[in-house]
Amino acid sequence: MITRHELKELASFEIEDVNFVNLFLNVDPTENPKDEWLVRFKNMARDTINNAKPDQKKKVQKDIELIEKYLSDKPEGMKRGMAIISCSEKGFWRVYHTAIPFLNKLVVDHDPFIKPLAAMVDLYQRYLVMVVDNTRAKVLITRIGEIDEVNDVSSNLEDPNTGKDGSKSDAGAHRADKQRDKVQKSVYKDALKVVEVVLAEEGIKRILLGGTDRSRAIFKDTLPLPLRERVVGEFVVEAKSNKSEILERLMPVMQGVEYNFERKALDGLFDLNKGTALGLSDVLTALQQGNVHKMYVLSHVTTPGSSCTQCGALTPERDRPCPYCGSTMRHINYMLDHAIQRAIDQGARVDMLDEAPRLEKVGGIGAVLRY
Repeated sequence: MITRHELKELASFEIEDVNFVNLFLNVDPTENPKDEWLVRFKNMARDTINNAKPDQKKKVQKDIELIEKYLSDKPEGMKRGMAIISCSEKGFWRVYHTAIPFLNKLVVDHDPFIKPLAAMVDLYQRYLVMVVDNTRAKVLITRIGEIDEVNDVSSNLEDPNTGKDGSKSDAGAHRADKQRDKVQKSVYKDALKVVEVVLAEEGIKRILLGGTDRSRAIFKDTLPLPLRERVVGEFVVEAKSNKSEILERLMPVMQGVEYNFERKALDGLFDLNKGTALGLSDVLTALQQGNVHKMYVLSHVTTPGSSCTQCGALTPERDRPCPYCGSTMRHINYMLDHAIQRAIDQGARVDMLDEAPRLEKVGGIGAVLRY
């Protein structure tokens, strides 16, 4: 799992004359029953070494050998995705196991290549998940394709019944209804206390609500208005379901919520008359000024650019000195990745998009400015 804190650490690296080898692998056992991912890595590694410049080939090969040894030992903790970032020149080594598979990719760059990691962190925001029925309420947190149970609130009151003799009389049914309501109110009251604590401690903004239609409606009515407004999606699932079953049901809902939020925000990017930057040149200028509040990047777009060897300024590709300090510029293969790193390092939010035709027309990058 990769956290925003770890992403910020990777983004803080300055561009230097060193080589980071960045590997992203799909190691999903259902798609790689015979560990085919290791063969795919070796093929990518061979191509990377063959295409490396003479002055970097030896250094890159050392990191690739380190990665191959690690993979050949069948590391523990493997899930469906794996990212490895290695730079032996700086003694740097990081491994991230993720519940979501990556597209297979091997990148050599002057600093950590974080675009796939940023896309994963952005797409799979943290949500508080409530799953409720008449006598039970589960409190869970989902993040990056995984789900953890925080609490399972159930009632210690007697289960609703129509009477010890099993009678179906009106009086018995009435007592059962009253008992059922009492149990439900007790469970929901205790669950609400847990929810308020978890939201405060974890800093989570969004809630997903699961259960039957009736249970969800009743529980939602018990929520104070500020919490009710945080419920951004609902799904049908039984409270007795295990974590994997709950995750399977909520993933499409969560992805739909993220998609709608992104599209609404992206529309605002183009509808605003001012306070935005569209295209690589304008966004890089805004980053140089520390003026980016939120940045949007198309995940599949690759654009070259330049970086100043002295002040670190990022610019579109140029063969002239730095426009800010007059020093020599260095060629950059993956400029959008460096823009992402700079934005994260400055505390800006980055949204990664799979498709956005309007954004693609302006080069696959845009930003809402701070001022």
